[in-house]
Amino acid sequence: MKILFLAMTLAIALGGCVANGTPSIKSIAAADTQCASNRRGRTTTKLKYGKDDIDIKWRSKVGFGSEFRIHLKPEKGYKDKDVEIIGRSGTLPGGAGNTPFAWLNIVDSYDDLKAARKGPYLVLCVPPGVPAGTEYKFDVRVESVGRIDPRADVTY
Repeated sequence: MKILFLAMTLAIALGGCVANGTPSIKSIAAADTQCASNRRGRTTTKLKYGKDDIDIKWRSKVGFGSEFRIHLKPEKGYKDKDVEIIGRSGTLPGGAGNTPFAWLNIVDSYDDLKAARKGPYLVLCVPPGVPAGTEYKFDVRVESVGRIDPRADVTY
């Protein structure tokens, strides 16, 4: 009995390592993603904003072909303000060149997203086939509040 238990445990442990170097990420059902590639996984980053303040994680990690969601968390009185994400650059690993970054461009407000029943999320689709180590820089502009310039790094 102990040998059977040990064999099963070993098989489960080794099974997690046979993913061709791709990390095991929780699956997203096809109906739950807006990205055409339906790659497993998503990254959600909170964007809080209000009077004279914008707060977002300065460095987010994203996966190629997956969703990069920005969860809008406005203060009272700012739910109708447009939030604009503007791509500035996409740099390949080791400074080997540039890659398109227009996928980062989006404009919407918390109120409009809720009215469209999309939840309070700006959904951006990271292009498939982007190599790990690619760095994207972008600006976040919130109407009547200001601007901030974080980045997103591709990790798988």
